[in-house]
Formats: sequence, C-alpha cells, structure tokens
Amino acid sequence: MTMLSRRISALACGSIAAILAALSPAQAADRATYYDDVAPILRANCQSCHQPVGRNMGALVAPMSLMTYEEARPYARAIARKVQAREMPPWFAEAPRGVFSNERILTDKEIQTIVAWVDAGAPAGDKSHATPPPATTEAATGGWSLGKPDLIVKIPKPFVVPDDAEDLQVTFYTKLTDDMLPQDAYVRGWEFRTGTYGPHRNTIHHMCGGVETPAFDPNTAEVQNEDALSLGCIAGGAEPTELPDGFGRLLKKGSTIAMGMHYYKESGAGTGYTNEAEIGFYFAKGAVKHVVSSTAIGNLSLEIPPGAENHRVGGVTTLKNDTLVIALWPHAHLRAKAARYVAVYPDGRRELLLDVPRYDQGWQVTYKYREPKLLPKGTRIEVDMTYDNTTTRAAKKQFDATKRVFYGPRTQDEMMLGFFAFTPAQPADVQTQQQ
Repeated sequence: MTMLSRRISALACGSIAAILAALSPAQAADRATYYDDVAPILRANCQSCHQPVGRNMGALVAPMSLMTYEEARPYARAIARKVQAREMPPWFAEAPRGVFSNERILTDKEIQTIVAWVDAGAPAGDKSHATPPPATTEAATGGWSLGKPDLIVKIPKPFVVPDDAEDLQVTFYTKLTDDMLPQDAYVRGWEFRTGTYGPHRNTIHHMCGGVETPAFDPNTAEVQNEDALSLGCIAGGAEPTELPDGFGRLLKKGSTIAMGMHYYKESGAGTGYTNEAEIGFYFAKGAVKHVVSSTAIGNLSLEIPPGAENHRVGGVTTLKNDTLVIALWPHAHLRAKAARYVAVYPDGRRELLLDVPRYDQGWQVTYKYREPKLLPKGTRIEVDMTYDNTTTRAAKKQFDATKRVFYGPRTQDEMMLGFFAFTPAQPADVQTQQQ
C-alpha cells in the first residue's frame, strides 16, 4: 500500500468512527446496551407495573418483573414485539396528546432503541452506568408506590373468599378511631392495595374506596351518607392518586372508610384465598387551597341489544360553577370498546377532552391532567361510550352475546360511568394542615 493509500484509508476509518460516534443507539445496533439505553426507557414506562409480586398497589396484571437486566433479558424479543406493535406500554387514548401527566407512549426513537438492543443480542453493557435505584426502597416503604403512608386503613378483619365464589362483591367499613386519626386532616394522596398477591393475584376485578361522614352507621337501616366522598376505584393498570401541591381532600376525625371489593375468579377446589385489602393515606404538607371532589356522569338505564356492534350510550352534566378538572376516568365492563369526553362551552364551542377508541376493561386507566383543566360555569360535559355485543368480541372477552345487557355490578353486566375529579376554580380560604 502506498503512502497515499494509507492516508486515504486512515481518513476513511476516521470518518466512519466519527459517524458511528454520532449515531443513536437505534442507528448503531452494536452500541445499544441495557444499562445505557434500555433501562431508562423501562423505568419511565414499564416498571410501575412490571415489578416483583407484592410491590404493586393493585391487581398485578404484569406477568413478569422487568426491574433488572437479569429479569428483562429472557423477555427481550417479546418486549421488542410488543413495543413495535404499540401494545405496550398500555395507553389507550388517541387524543389529546401531551396533556396528561401519566401518558405512556414510546417515541419512535425509543422503540428503535429497544429493537436495536434486541438485534444486537440484548447486551448488558457497563453496569456502572446503571440508573440509580429509587430513593425509597421496598424495606423502607413496605411496597407502597408513593412511599410509606401516614395512615394505613385495613378492612376490619381478613376476609375468606370461598372456593365456590366466582363473582362476589362485598363492602367493608372501618371507622377511624382517635388513635388512627386524632383530628381532621387533609390528604394529598391515597393508594389502594387489594391485598391479594401471589398465585391468586388476578382474582380481584376491582376495588373502590370512599369516605363516609362521622355520623355514618352501616348497621342502621337509614344511613346518612349523602355527603360521602369517593376515592375512586382501581383495577388492572390503575395507579395511586397524588394530587398537585395545594390540593387535598378532607378526612374528618371519626369518618368511616368504605372499601368495596369485587372478587372475580374461577370456582373450584383450592381456588379460595384470604384477602386483607387496605388503603394508605398521605397527609398534605402546608396549606390546602383547593378541596377536591369527584363524581360520575352515568347512564343507569343503559340497554344493549344482543348482537349490537356499535351501540352508543351517553350521559351529560352541566357545571354550576367555574371548575378545575383534575382527572378523567371512564369505566365500563367487557362489551365497552370506546369512550369519549367532550366539553361544550357556553358559547357553543366544542372541545375534545378525551378520546379512548380502544377501551379495554382489563386496564383501568385514570387520565391525570398535567395542569388542572379550567372549565367555565355553564360548560356541558358530554360522555359517551360504545359497546360491542357481537359473538366476535364475546369469543375474546368471554361473555354471552345472545343476551340483552343492562346496567349492573357484575362483570357480565355493563356500566357506563364517566368519572371526573374536580375542585371549584375559586380557591377556598386557605386551610392549614394540622397533621
């Protein structure tokens, strides 16, 4: 090789090295590694569900843990297939984009990075580059996602779900004693734990919570619960609730915490188990200016004919005051396939608040605003859901498409509930947290 040839060769090698150095992990597959490129994506989008049994607060729908390289490596190709198909992470809303704090949508670059890592043989890379672990540890928090709660409320005693149970609903009431809550407190967050993990972890259909007034007595025929506060519900894919700074819910001394459990499993010998559900509360720090409530726009008279493919059911409410909306949560059962929220302003203008064209009852997602959404007095909120009662969907979701379906609590019944959490736009008098 001549001196000129060697010089040209050296320049070419240098150019290639420079190009490779500038390439993203997806463009240079041999450089994509778990610790440098994949782990940050999994932590931000996947690990809230893909955790070891017992860590999640709700029903563990994730079939495997992806918290470490050793756990993720055997599933590398499956991960690539799921993200390429955009089946994972689970996010079912098409619009609007960028307004919800818990939006889980991988970018094209993130998907390319994962695929490049798999094509490269799913290498670990340099472990010293690993993202630092969360500040809170399993031992310190007891497995609670938001950290160790200030107050933990359990059902009165462990409940035995019998072998022959299939679709069982029970509401438990636990009155707050002075030892548990010596004075009124504002809470900034709460986390449900269904209390069933391990072999029977998927036997909870959903869990709902509420706060009954101090005067509430579940043993009387006429309970005074018109002022009860809903804490919402969780099912597969749900997350704990954490309100923005300055927002809170009032938990009065002597209140009763209601926990509605919907146990749903196959019946048979050995399928029974003991359940001990609980709710963890986190007290607000400092002043609370906005007291949050929640309600649902529903239609209790829904009726879905046999074989109906696109049966729409709607509900509406009109706001009596300027309102800040905190979150939206559409809830229905097996036949529901789409949900929409629309705001109709006093001047007639319409705005799409939420479009979920691929509703899946198995993933109960609460869509949480990054910033509270201001809706003026007189705004009409319209919610509609679309149901598919055909044999095609029935084969996938395991229901009887030949039946006429009505509103009801069982999984084989249907619901149409457009929940939303809100607070008056005008701040209340500053409430000082006493806890």
